[in-house]
Amino acid sequence: MKKIYTIRDITQQQAHMWNVRQIEDEVMACEERGIKHCFSRYLPKDKAILEAGCGLGAWVIFLSEKGYHIAGIDHDRQVIERLKRWKPALNVEHGDIGNLRDNDNSLGAYISLGVVEHFEEGPDRPLQEAYRVLEPGGTLILTVPYNNIFRKCIAHPLRSIYLLFHRIRKGKISFAEYRYSVTEVKEMVEKEGFQAMEMGLDDFIDKSRSLTIWSEFPFLQSRKYSYTLNTTGKILASIMNFISRRIAASGICIIARKPLTV
Repeated sequence: MKKIYTIRDITQQQAHMWNVRQIEDEVMACEERGIKHCFSRYLPKDKAILEAGCGLGAWVIFLSEKGYHIAGIDHDRQVIERLKRWKPALNVEHGDIGNLRDNDNSLGAYISLGVVEHFEEGPDRPLQEAYRVLEPGGTLILTVPYNNIFRKCIAHPLRSIYLLFHRIRKGKISFAEYRYSVTEVKEMVEKEGFQAMEMGLDDFIDKSRSLTIWSEFPFLQSRKYSYTLNTTGKILASIMNFISRRIAASGICIIARKPLTV
């Protein structure tokens, strides 16, 4: 597990994450993500689903349009208010994913996409709450950042050098997230009582795209479309993904379930 720091405080991190992004672009990107196949295989169409930490609500919108009974919750009040202005009937609310209003054993599935890694004290509290609200046999679909080869060998060393110079100049740094190995993710969910069923990688389907490269090196981002790379970035992503998706995949996805008998 790798602890990541940034020059932005928590308020600046949230603004950087959401303020410049458009809801429509976020929803369009869902169709191009590999994780959508996990949803079609594992999500129930006839039971309540919660996305905990829904952000701009892209997956809530995408999946509700596919006929799923899904709600979203996020701690960022401004993001929820923005979603409500965009579509007042959307089933999203402001709240704490570590203290949900849902009853025990009430949900058929719980989705958490790039959320629990932001708890500096660790993911125990949100995962314990997920376990509480899921019905026996209910499905957990969780993604967290992957401590991949590209990050270990290139992105993390460069980040450390940059942060060192920032601190020498009296700059402050703040916690951003944890990044995990596949083994660590499996142990994380099993520790809370879940049974792991399947594990995979999370990124765009197109091999010329990479969320890792896009997020780590802004100078390789394309200015035309969201989450796309310029020519140099596309070449780099294509080469690494051709060799192995494990080199630069942005996230790890685990599908687990709450045991039928507890």
